[in-house]
Amino acid sequence: MKINRYNLIGLLKQDFFKSQIIILCCSVLLISTSSCSDDFIDVAPDDRIDTGAFFSNSDELVFAVNGVYASQRGIYGGLNFYNLQETRSDNVKNNGADQKERTENDTFEETSGNLLLVDAWVKNYILINNANTILARASDIPFDNSVEEALINRSIGETRFIRAMAYFTLVTMYGDVPLRTEPTTDFNDAILPRSSVANVYAAIVADLDTAITLLPDSYTGGTFNEVGRVTKFAAQTLLGKVLLQMGNKADASAALQNVIGKYSLLANYADLHAAGNDNTAESIFEITFNPKNQTGLGLNNLFIPASEASRLGIAAGGWSGVLPCAPSIDVTNIYEVGDLRAAASISSWDNNGNMETYISKFIDIAAAGAGSNINLVYLRYADVLLMKAEADGESAASYELINQVRRRAFGQDPGTADPAIDINAASPGTFLEKVMLERRREFAFEGHRWIDLLRLPDSEALAIINAHMVAEYSGVLYGGGVPVVQAYRLIYPIPQTEIDVSDGVVTQNPGH
Repeated sequence: MKINRYNLIGLLKQDFFKSQIIILCCSVLLISTSSCSDDFIDVAPDDRIDTGAFFSNSDELVFAVNGVYASQRGIYGGLNFYNLQETRSDNVKNNGADQKERTENDTFEETSGNLLLVDAWVKNYILINNANTILARASDIPFDNSVEEALINRSIGETRFIRAMAYFTLVTMYGDVPLRTEPTTDFNDAILPRSSVANVYAAIVADLDTAITLLPDSYTGGTFNEVGRVTKFAAQTLLGKVLLQMGNKADASAALQNVIGKYSLLANYADLHAAGNDNTAESIFEITFNPKNQTGLGLNNLFIPASEASRLGIAAGGWSGVLPCAPSIDVTNIYEVGDLRAAASISSWDNNGNMETYISKFIDIAAAGAGSNINLVYLRYADVLLMKAEADGESAASYELINQVRRRAFGQDPGTADPAIDINAASPGTFLEKVMLERRREFAFEGHRWIDLLRLPDSEALAIINAHMVAEYSGVLYGGGVPVVQAYRLIYPIPQTEIDVSDGVVTQNPGH
């Protein structure tokens, strides 16, 4: 992956990049649409269109929104971002001999100059700026009938959802961040101070509240109505997730209640991430990848040893040498006997006589040079059930939500009670511990675990993280001792380039 060494403001202030950034801030990609699938965001970048000539009708607005969807691939589909999210947690370990900056992120020793952090910052703010450009122009687009008007309003809803996603990523990673809600088009408006976490969350909630009022329940298929676009239920699910992260459990529960019964758990857990199995009855929102248009997912093959890829017949191959990341020692032991999620998530391979594990949740046997035909599922119904249980707290109803997920995990009907599988108040652990354990089993390697840990009290999160550090790295990287992770490390440092080019207007997080 090519990492841009400049952040958005830095690019705006560099003469060499000036023309490129003005184009970026004032342009959108013209991309093709397809008939009735989620291929609508497959990018065919013929040229960049000046916003003065673009956005003249509702169709052009949809093309612009498609480009914002497509830019999510560059954020969520790369190893660097995966390292900042899932590998950061106790689910995954870095091999210690990987790229230095990825290793530092895993061992909580990253600095403000870490290029992975710069990359995540830049890509999210580029997406936000393009979203801001769309939102600034959308209300001025003329329309001739109610269909065109509805399309404009829906496009606004989609864009606000995607912007909310980006800010949710930023605020959970960096804490206070600059809150940009207008397009950055010149140097005069390039520098903003950081806004408080509370204000950023308020903006996210406002975006999602608006999106809910503008988005449809579902899509019928066909051009401009492709399945895979953001729905009202996706916005309600993300709102519930955001409110839960904020600690507002009552409102989170209310938002999630709107989604209960609108989707269903797939009968077979392994089908969730199977190649080509996009937008299932359980899926609420996905980041789309499509090898037919040279935009397949490549991240997953980095989890697979080359010898295993050869044995399985994966044309694209796997990773030669030590894997950049692999299941942690602890995560391999969290599954009960009979839990089908274990085999669907983790596999073993023979590494010169030593049996080791690798992440096998996202395998496309047919994957070749264009990548895998696998979407990254960002929101799904099991998440709704478990978040609702967490928000509501211990009760018979909450245990029933958890048990629906558990029953499916053991190959049983989610709606039929099973004393051999079901848990209740008498089961070991606190209620929160039981919810978190079930979330960890259900969403292992899907990018949820880190922000789940952030919802815990700092002392509990740090105890989990430090235990993971000792188990994985004692005697490996540090000769018998590992640094004790401090509370300030629960959020990342602000990229130093952002601070430098702002002349100190943007400040650093304490401790970094």
